[in-house]
Amino acid sequence: MTNNKVYDVSVNIKNDMLSFPGDTPTRKEKTNEINKDGYKLSNISFSVHVGTHVDAPSHFIENGKNINDIKLDYFMGKAQVIEIKNKQKITKEELTNLEINSEKILFKTKNSSYLKENEFYKDFIYLTLKGAKYLVEKGVRFIGIDYITIEELGTTNFDVHNFLLKNEVIILEGIDLSEINPGIYNLTALPLKLNDCEASPVRAILTELD
Repeated sequence: MTNNKVYDVSVNIKNDMLSFPGDTPTRKEKTNEINKDGYKLSNISFSVHVGTHVDAPSHFIENGKNINDIKLDYFMGKAQVIEIKNKQKITKEELTNLEINSEKILFKTKNSSYLKENEFYKDFIYLTLKGAKYLVEKGVRFIGIDYITIEELGTTNFDVHNFLLKNEVIILEGIDLSEINPGIYNLTALPLKLNDCEASPVRAILTELD
């Protein structure tokens, strides 16, 4: 067993939790209780994009890979947490001033504080298309951000999702990095083995390196 510190960067799945406008609301109910039935059972219904989740190419790409088609090592390995301060969007210009040291990049922004609220905040920080292209040019294959979408609100073309997923870059959304310092960690963010699905909730953890 490792003695390295482990950080849970997932959000709790619960009733009336934060969700993207128009998405399926999360509903959890008890169907059986110990004091009445001798055991506890619960049912839960939610979007596969609930809370902390990963997007697969089939989210936007016709005949793209589904979540169960992607090798598990995509969701594991060294990841770099990069903090973006006092910005409204993550641009190519911002990224060229930073040192990219991993194929997996996780962006820590003011968004992490928004994840704790049930209300959807429209002024979240997002990744621009030019920023996405720069990251792919730098060899990045996995991008995480601390809100429930990586894309600018109000887009009709979904250019960032389309570009990243066409290049088979996995998108991790809804990670809480509020307690995480910038640096390199081991990431584990395994999806459920959902058949023919374009996304999956994950339990995302970061582990400090030796």
